[in-house]
Amino acid sequence: MRIGILTSIERRHRYFVEALRARFEVVAVGYEETGYSPADTTHYDLTPEEERIVLAHFTERARQEQAFLGDAPLLEDTPACRVRRLAPGKLNTDATPAFLRAAGVDMVVVYGTNLIKQPLLGGWPGRMLNLHLGLSPYYRGTATNFYPLLNDEPEYVGATIHLIDPGIDSGPIFRHARPEIVADDRPHTIGCKAILAGTGAMMDVLGALSAGRITPVAQWEVPNAKLYLRKHYHPRQVVQLACMVDDGLIPRYVARAPRAAPRVRLVQ
Repeated sequence: MRIGILTSIERRHRYFVEALRARFEVVAVGYEETGYSPADTTHYDLTPEEERIVLAHFTERARQEQAFLGDAPLLEDTPACRVRRLAPGKLNTDATPAFLRAAGVDMVVVYGTNLIKQPLLGGWPGRMLNLHLGLSPYYRGTATNFYPLLNDEPEYVGATIHLIDPGIDSGPIFRHARPEIVADDRPHTIGCKAILAGTGAMMDVLGALSAGRITPVAQWEVPNAKLYLRKHYHPRQVVQLACMVDDGLIPRYVARAPRAAPRVRLVQ
């Protein structure tokens, strides 16, 4: 099985590429520059203290990702693994599927890109998988391991491996993964644990697919399913979460009687 990966250029995504390359035949990698940075507060009217808290939040994210994930480099283009940098807005053009086909890709794995659309969407029917950081169908869209914490629902932090369809994180599910949360965790240690769990789940699913022993299930209806888009984000949400964490959000979650756990899909 010859795999092509479409991902972003951030540390978490470079780690993902290296993890898959260690186990599978990865013959193509497309690194997308998404053009989106939630750490940019330029266009928001924040107080100096709010600016400080937001800067500290994203500085801590970088520190924890370095500690948990290391600092894998961007790959160089070689005959064995073709590599392309995709400028903002260029993911869903004819050039991307042409690049993947020229490399002989059988399966496309996606993590951290903008929404997949035509013509790319139709190129690998039933063979295009997404690592979604969030538990679909409960939380779909962007920052879906941030909003469960903000909503005081840490039990919905996790990852989903699913087929890509025309919707947003709505395709049939192969597997969920959830991190173990302990009392002294912070948002970014939880986030890094979710990345590790999701990467492991993707490797398990790819292994099961290559052995022909796994099938996905359609996503199920849930009450109060949440969809977050970039337009819903405001850096004051980071400030709000910081206050909640300082007030004991995570130890309270660990100590209280467990809520009804979300229904999850485990690999066969």
